Order: sequence, then C-alpha cells, then structure tokens
Amino acid sequence: MAARDYYEVLGVNRSANADEIRRAHRKLALQYHPDRNKDKAAPARFAEIQQAYEVLSDDDRRRKYDEFIRLGGTTEAFAAGASAGGAGSGAAGADPFAGFRQGRPGAEWTSSDSATFESIFGDIFGGSGGGGRRSRAGAGQRARARERMELEVAVPLETLIRGGKYAVSVNNERLELEIPTGTEDDELLSIPGRLDVLVRVRADKHAWLTRDGRDLSYDLPLSIVEATLGATIDAPLPTGGSVTLKIPAGTASGKKMRIAGKGMPAANGKPAGDLYVAVQIVPPKDPNDLTKSLLKEIGGAIENPRARIAHLRP
Repeated sequence: MAARDYYEVLGVNRSANADEIRRAHRKLALQYHPDRNKDKAAPARFAEIQQAYEVLSDDDRRRKYDEFIRLGGTTEAFAAGASAGGAGSGAAGADPFAGFRQGRPGAEWTSSDSATFESIFGDIFGGSGGGGRRSRAGAGQRARARERMELEVAVPLETLIRGGKYAVSVNNERLELEIPTGTEDDELLSIPGRLDVLVRVRADKHAWLTRDGRDLSYDLPLSIVEATLGATIDAPLPTGGSVTLKIPAGTASGKKMRIAGKGMPAANGKPAGDLYVAVQIVPPKDPNDLTKSLLKEIGGAIENPRARIAHLRP
C-alpha cells in the first residue's frame, strides 16, 4: 500500500502550525499506541503516525518534504529515500532520483528539478559533496527511532490541570516536557526534538483533590451550625480562584454539590469535567464548658435522627 501524505496521516491542513501538528500527533499517538489499542492494525498505524510527525515536526525536513511533493514526488518515494540512507548511496551510474520518478510515471525532470532534488536529499539523507557524515547521522536518528522508549512519570495534578513544563530525565539528560492544559491521566506525550522517547504521564497524589476521569472532587468541612442553619461559603476551584456556594439549611454530611464545567479543562475535543464538593460536618474540637452546656440544651430540643429508622429506634 502506498504511503499516505503525512498531513493526511495526522489529519491537519498543510498550513497547520507547529502547535496544531503537535496536538494532532499527541491525540493520535494516544489512540493508536499498541499498549492501549489491541487492534491488529494499531502498530502499523502508530508507526505511520510517528513517521509523519518525525518529518512535520522538524521545520527543515517539513520544508523539504513540501518542496518534494510540490515537484511531483510521493510520500512513499520520500520515505524510501530516507530509509535508503541518501540520494547518492546507490551503485555507480545509477539514477539517484529513479525512485522519486516512480511518483510520476514517465515524467522527465529538468536539470533544475534534479538540482532541487539533489539539494533536498543531499541535506536530509546525505549525498555527494560531504554527505556521508549526514548519512551516518541520519542512520543514527533512524536507529534511535526504531529503539523508541516509553517512560512513565508522576506529574503533579495541578500541572495536568493548568498545563506547564515538567522536567524529566532521559539517560541522565534533563529534558523539559510540555504538559498541555487538561492533559489526561495515562496520556502519552512526546518531547520536542526527541522522537525516540514517549512519556506516559500519571497524576501524582494530591493533597486535597481526587480525580475521576475528567471530574474532580474534594471535601468541604462545615460546622454543625452552618449545616443546620445554612451558610454561604467560598469554595476554591482547582484552576484558581473560588466559587460561592449556598449551603441549604439542614444539609447532611456527605452531600455532594456539583459545579458544572469546573473540573479538568476541555482538551482533545472532550468537554470540561465537573467539580464535586462533598460536605463533611465537623464537630467542635475541644469545646469549652459553655459550648458543652449549649449543645446539651440543643440536643434535648431536637429530634433524634435515628427515631424514624425502624432498625435504629431506641
């Protein structure tokens, strides 16, 4: 099967910017990674995605790929030139552009076309005029790509929520991983310039937030008075700031209040999650004599909460 156009593989326009290409790659790599997708076609699809990204994420290689296609070459011929180690690596007397002409059967390139191709493949894959060093470098890059490793790192939940940079160590080398806003738990990310490494991010344990998919939750302590009479409380939001909650009178401990769209931010075409605040009634700690006296008086005036439950009646 002929290789598909790299832009088509990633599902982006030819005018897509670097950020759009990165996001498209991240989404597809997560979807088709063989560890997550057990379909028989997933490994081949994943390799196709990685190959497309390896070219389009590099400004120089992307420019030369675009020029090669503009002149009538095919993606299959471009990839074949890469795997062959360079345009000048064939036997003596062989046409270095024979493979590229396959994209246009019977076509005859002008001398200017050939010069353009020579420039493209001399720079990318190595060729005449000192191209041997580049060819060896390209072979090393391809070897690293074939030996692609996957790391797993625990990232602070706040970073997955808000986005930002996170340092990771790869073979004792410190690299910066870009965490997009609203990154999923267990998502695969790539490091710019290191296509031989994929990083699976997992949410580290948080001091007060709990995550369930795209929803977030935490406990909100209330006093007996606030739960009984009702109150207005400022509750913090995971993305910063706070929201005013009106606590109805008679609120029971464990009641969850939903704040729509204030969980994980929208990402990868998925809507924002919700935030759930669970009320927890906290009794007074070390009450003084006056507080104890008042509570006893109140206790004698209110209904026993077990009185209406048959198996708990005294």
